[in-house]
Amino acid sequence: MQQDPNSRPATGYPYPYPPPQQPANGYPPNAGTAYPYQNHNPYYAPPQPPSPRAVLIRRLFTAFTVFLLILGLILFIFFIVVRPQIPNVYLNSLSVSNFTVSNNRLAGNWDLRLQFQNPNSKMSLHYDGVLCTLNYNRETLSETRLQPFDLGTKDQTQINATLSVSGTYVDGGLVDSIGKERASRGIVEFDLRVVSLVTFRYGVYRRRRYVTVFCDDVAVGVGGNSSSGNMVGSAKRCKF
Repeated sequence: MQQDPNSRPATGYPYPYPPPQQPANGYPPNAGTAYPYQNHNPYYAPPQPPSPRAVLIRRLFTAFTVFLLILGLILFIFFIVVRPQIPNVYLNSLSVSNFTVSNNRLAGNWDLRLQFQNPNSKMSLHYDGVLCTLNYNRETLSETRLQPFDLGTKDQTQINATLSVSGTYVDGGLVDSIGKERASRGIVEFDLRVVSLVTFRYGVYRRRRYVTVFCDDVAVGVGGNSSSGNMVGSAKRCKF
């Protein structure tokens, strides 16, 4: 019997083992037995809990913010309900007597009647330190202070006042302007300013503020040869 010349004797080694199979999830087996992760970054520091002082400041800031919001809401509701309004002022009459202008000297007595009205239906008013100033071409001629008074809700009152000038020196341009008005139109236009310290009152609520009104270009009939005259036209409402 002949042997196959291409045959090789057995080496005596077993068939190599099959390669290890990877699990379906892609992770090696016994992953739980691996060494835990260690952070070797020397600059890493675990987060620290906030300090009690920071917590207290944060709580105080939150409480203060809530307080401001509540206070703003209360004031908003108050002004919606009460609706404070600025009082109205009317110049009912203005007359002048002993009015003379000569040699840069001016003299005269101005008698006026002011009417104050309170348009508020829930707030009363107290007037203190009412100052009336008479001007001509932005030049102050005279001023006087009125007595304090009160105005109830929807109330009104009239106040009389007198302003006097006795031989006061005035600029030559002012004298010429007054002379031209008297000669051309027979009138002189004066300006009146009223500054008041008003207290708005509603229950225990009090608020003080200055209120300024202007009655400009008030025409008073004073002819060239006359030393007295009265306001031309009806009552005039002063503007804020």
